[in-house]
Amino acid sequence: MNDNIIFSYTRKQAIEDGMQVEMDKNIVKEAGFKFPVFLTTGVHSIIEKAVGNKKHCNDFDGINWDILTMLRHGIQTSKEENNINFTVIITGAEQRTNHKFFAQIGAMDIDDPQPAITIMLPEED
Repeated sequence: MNDNIIFSYTRKQAIEDGMQVEMDKNIVKEAGFKFPVFLTTGVHSIIEKAVGNKKHCNDFDGINWDILTMLRHGIQTSKEENNINFTVIITGAEQRTNHKFFAQIGAMDIDDPQPAITIMLPEED
């Protein structure tokens, strides 16, 4: 452990506090990802709004699949290795349909060195 760390906030704490949500492991695996994928509450809120808007017939699995598909495309086309910007069309969440996201790929957190992906809104970085 690094003795120079003044404060740390682990992913486990973020999940317990409701600040992050783990994406369904089956969808993540089916989409071809080997690492767990986490969403910030900002991203999860957009999904919940879209699913709650019955006019657009969205469901969690479909939107999660769209997010993972566009993330995979972003990874394949990005010059960055660990920080990926990508856009997903999600109808029914807000007035706009193009939602910009940012993904960080790296260690889960200070207590868990296994790789993970965190998807967030650009302003949450």
